[in-house]
Amino acid sequence: MAAGNEDVDPVIADVLLGADVWEMTLPWLPIYWDLEILADYRRSGFTFVSATLQDWPPTFEGTRQCIERFKTIAARASDWLTFGSSLEEIDAGRRQSKLVIGLNSQETILIGEDLSRIEGLYEIGIRHMLLAYNVRNLVADGCAERADAGLSNYGRQVVREMNRVGMVVDCAHTGRRSSLEAIELSSAPVIFSHANPYAVCPHIRNLYDDQIVACARGRGVIGVVGVGAFLGDEKARTNTVFKHIDYLCELAGPEAVGLGTDYVKILPVARYEAQWTAAADDADTRSWPDAGNAWPDPTGKQLAVENTRCFAPSQLHELIGLMQAHGYSKANIRNILGDNFRRVYAMAERRRESARSQVA
Repeated sequence: MAAGNEDVDPVIADVLLGADVWEMTLPWLPIYWDLEILADYRRSGFTFVSATLQDWPPTFEGTRQCIERFKTIAARASDWLTFGSSLEEIDAGRRQSKLVIGLNSQETILIGEDLSRIEGLYEIGIRHMLLAYNVRNLVADGCAERADAGLSNYGRQVVREMNRVGMVVDCAHTGRRSSLEAIELSSAPVIFSHANPYAVCPHIRNLYDDQIVACARGRGVIGVVGVGAFLGDEKARTNTVFKHIDYLCELAGPEAVGLGTDYVKILPVARYEAQWTAAADDADTRSWPDAGNAWPDPTGKQLAVENTRCFAPSQLHELIGLMQAHGYSKANIRNILGDNFRRVYAMAERRRESARSQVA
C-alpha cells in the first residue's frame, strides 16, 4: 500500500498491498536531484525506481562519481530510502517500507571500446543499459538516425557481453533496425524501459508494431513512458497513458507491459540544456548535443518535448482505477505495475549465476 496514505480506495489498496510497483526510468541527473520527488514515488505506492544516475554526456568515471555523490545525499533519508542492485536487496528494502533505488545507463558511450567496463558498470549497480541515445554511437544507431543502419560489429559484442554479465539490454531510444537485431541476437529478454507505440503517437521515440511483437516474443517488456510529447498529449493525462498501455496489451499481451514513465517534474528541456552546457563547461567536457541533431522531427508530426508535461507518480492510483474499470484482472495489473520487469531481472540474475558457476 502507498506509504503514509490512509485515504487510498480500498479496491486499489488491495492491488497495491504486497505488490511490486516498479518505475523503470527516472532521469536523475544532478540538476533534478530532489528527495521530495522520490518521497512522492513512495507515497504513491511505488516500491522500486530505476534511476539514470550519470554525468552527461556519460563517462565511466563520471557515472561512478555521480552515483557515489547521490548515495551520500540519499543516506540522509535512510529511514525511508535505500539502494538495491539485486532482487534480494530490493525485497529487503520493501519489507522495511523503504523506496528502493536501482540504477541504469541511458547510453553505451561510457564504455568506449572497452568491453570490460560492462562488468565494471554491473559492479557499481547498473542493471540495464541503453544501446544508443537517439543518435549513432559505436554500438548502434539511435531512433533519430535516418539511416537506421542497425548494430555495428562491436555492438553485437556488446549485446553478448551484457548477456554474459547479466545486464539487461535496453533498446529505448535505439533505432528500429538496431533494436530488432539486438532482440534477435540476445540470449536473454530485451526491454524497452521507456517507450510507447508509434501507432498511438507517431513520434521518433516510439515503437513500431514489429518492435513490440519481437520484444514480447523474446519475453521482454515495454515500459510505457509518461512524457506528453511521446504520449501525443501535452497534459500527460492518465487516460492517455492508459490508451498506450491498452494498445500494447492488445498487441503483445499484459505480460509484455510495464511502467517507465521517464518523469521530469519541470520542463522545458531548453532550460536543462542551458544548465547542462554550463555544467559541462565547468567540468571542461562536452556539452549536451545540439537539439536539432539529437531530436530531429522526420515525421513533421511530433510534439516538442519542451511544451509538454509528464505523467506524475501521484497519477498511479487513477491509472490503476482505469485498468480496473476496463476489465483488467488484479494479476494483469500487478504484472504491468512491476511483476513483468521483475521477471526480466530474475532471469538476468539466474543467467549471471549460471555463468559464474560454469567458470568456477
